[in-house]
Amino acid sequence: MLLDFREQTSSGMAAHNMIFNRLTLAFPGKDEASFRERYFHDSINQFRISFILVTLLYAVFGYLDTLIVPEHAALFHAIRYFFIVPLLSLVLLISFTPVFRKTWQLLLLISVVAGGAGISIMTMKAPDNYAYYAGLMLVFSAGYFFIKLRFLMATVAGWAILLIYNLGAIYYADTSWPVLLSNNFFFVSANLIGMFAAYSIEFYTRRNYFLNQKLDQEKLLIEEYNRNLGLQVAERTSELNKAKEKAEESDRLKSAFLANMSHEIRTPMNGILGFADLLKQPDLAGEKMHEYLEIIEKSGVRMLNIINDIVDISKIEAGLMKVDVSVTNLNEQLEDIFRFFRPEAEARGLRFNLVRILPAEQAVLTTDREKVFAILSNLVKNAIKYTETGFIEFGCEFRDEMLVFFVKDTGIGIPESRQQAVFERFIQADIEDKRAYQGAGLGLAISRSYAEMLGGKIWLKSKEREGSVFYFSLPANKGLTSGFKAPKTAPGVLKAAEVDKLSILIVDDDETSGMLLSVNALPFSREVIKARNGAEAVDICRNNPQLDLILMDILMPEMGGYEATRQIRLFNKNVIIIAQTAYALAGDQAKSLDAGCNDYLSKPIQKKALLDLIHKYFGHRAGVEAQTNQ
Repeated sequence: MLLDFREQTSSGMAAHNMIFNRLTLAFPGKDEASFRERYFHDSINQFRISFILVTLLYAVFGYLDTLIVPEHAALFHAIRYFFIVPLLSLVLLISFTPVFRKTWQLLLLISVVAGGAGISIMTMKAPDNYAYYAGLMLVFSAGYFFIKLRFLMATVAGWAILLIYNLGAIYYADTSWPVLLSNNFFFVSANLIGMFAAYSIEFYTRRNYFLNQKLDQEKLLIEEYNRNLGLQVAERTSELNKAKEKAEESDRLKSAFLANMSHEIRTPMNGILGFADLLKQPDLAGEKMHEYLEIIEKSGVRMLNIINDIVDISKIEAGLMKVDVSVTNLNEQLEDIFRFFRPEAEARGLRFNLVRILPAEQAVLTTDREKVFAILSNLVKNAIKYTETGFIEFGCEFRDEMLVFFVKDTGIGIPESRQQAVFERFIQADIEDKRAYQGAGLGLAISRSYAEMLGGKIWLKSKEREGSVFYFSLPANKGLTSGFKAPKTAPGVLKAAEVDKLSILIVDDDETSGMLLSVNALPFSREVIKARNGAEAVDICRNNPQLDLILMDILMPEMGGYEATRQIRLFNKNVIIIAQTAYALAGDQAKSLDAGCNDYLSKPIQKKALLDLIHKYFGHRAGVEAQTNQ
């Protein structure tokens, strides 16, 4: 059985664990072999000195044999000088040879048992002479204490001697029982005391060895620490310098980002506010008015794109961005992107080509359609932005069980030292180009996150002034389905005649937003009622059960849209409620539906999106479908 000895330090804390066998005191495994090697080296000199003294005492006591028991002197001398002393001398000589290292404990055991057996015979022959009892005690003492016989061996030797004495006293010397019992009491007591003492001696010897081993290990560690201290200091200094550089770069990026955001937001705001002011001019020509309105619209779209990018990167970093998996036709997505960006590319004088699409039977897979579209759009948009002359081409192909999309351009290219950095947030703001390019520097960071969410990755190859090729991959999953045709999402045109006139309640605390909704919904309404908060909306619904549609803002004073919807649903299950809010985080749509809304619109609300929902819920009343532009 192994025990776990815990050595207590002066502070009372357990610092070391020593595992040993309860009976033999042996360590497990290699530790025991190492201890025995150390024990031999530490004990050899004491053994030799002790063995020389024991041998001399054993020989010198022969003189007492002649004086005390002359009638047995011849037998005792034979035992001493022809058997025991030669044996002890031989073991002493062997101790100077290599073989002794492996056999010394066994040889000591034999020596102690032989010496004890000799003294036992003398004790039996001269039971009245206590000098031989003293000699036997010396043998016990030598075995347990002096000659470095280990506890287990010494115990075996002591009890073997006692057994030899008892057998001889009973069957050979015919010792009386009182004398035998008296002697056994004396010898057994001596053996027990010797055992406990030898156990303690070896235990503490082993403990000291164990602690010294730990101390040696600590010394080695300290020496190693001392040797490596200079290197560690240098490494720490290097790490601190890197951390400092990273902090400085982060601060520089933040400053550049704030400056860039200021520019990116103020520029479209300048277009919106400036041209809105110009619209106030009297007698403004219709052509100019149309031009100014187009500029205002483009500036608004640009600002919305910036805000969407910031919201998207915030969702990604907060872990709120979810993957919405559906069956998707990749070829149709590639063609949609080609049709969408072609006019812009050709307007800049660039050749714009969709060079490679998938075989029809392999073009359908299960993935997040919107995120794939966002990645491709970002890459194509960047290619157009950074390419002045030449061409842009993109496509998709299979590589090693992965779908790999690529967008190639002949633009300005990216320095090798910055090719990984461009996938970091806002990193465009840190590149000192000779000309400024609009954008927040978030598109590639968003694209990388989307690609990783979908189980792929994004990378690039680029040379300065020669162009770039951006790649991103998707797993070619087992959801491929031949024959599937994704529905087209062409814009619809809804006519007011196709929908019965509706009774509409607009709930919004922002007057401008409410006015915009009123104007957009006016062609389809017979009446428009307005409420500034959820409590008003609930009261109006109670008093107007004929309401067809409620456009419910979410964040309002007194009572929010979620609570208002829940209360309305308690008494009106049929009215269509569409949530409309400036919040656009992951989960907001689900919260709206859980509260009882039928659908959800995020601000800024586009007219087409509103009209699509009106057609969805009310177009069937006229029995016609909305006209669509193919």
